[in-house]
Amino acid sequence: MARSMTFLTAAGGFADGQRSLNLDAVWVLYVSSGTANTETSVSHNLGRIPLGAFVGLPDISATIYAGTTAWTSTLVYFRSTAATTTVRLLLF
Repeated sequence: MARSMTFLTAAGGFADGQRSLNLDAVWVLYVSSGTANTETSVSHNLGRIPLGAFVGLPDISATIYAGTTAWTSTLVYFRSTAATTTVRLLLF
């Protein structure tokens, strides 16, 4: 499985899932609850309400989708179609 993803050069893209380069974005780890389709909060330090998210590859077969609670400058809310799913999200 490839670990890195680059859209442009280092000056214009983002890299290995550990940190963003020139994007106003943060990587967070999402772990869903033990019950499928249950909303789970994820804290972040973006410093503002995120505009969206790129979802990485979950550790098990699942669809990750936004919850119904409004996002804040410190929390976002997601759901997973499978219980106890782990995935990295890039919030921007």
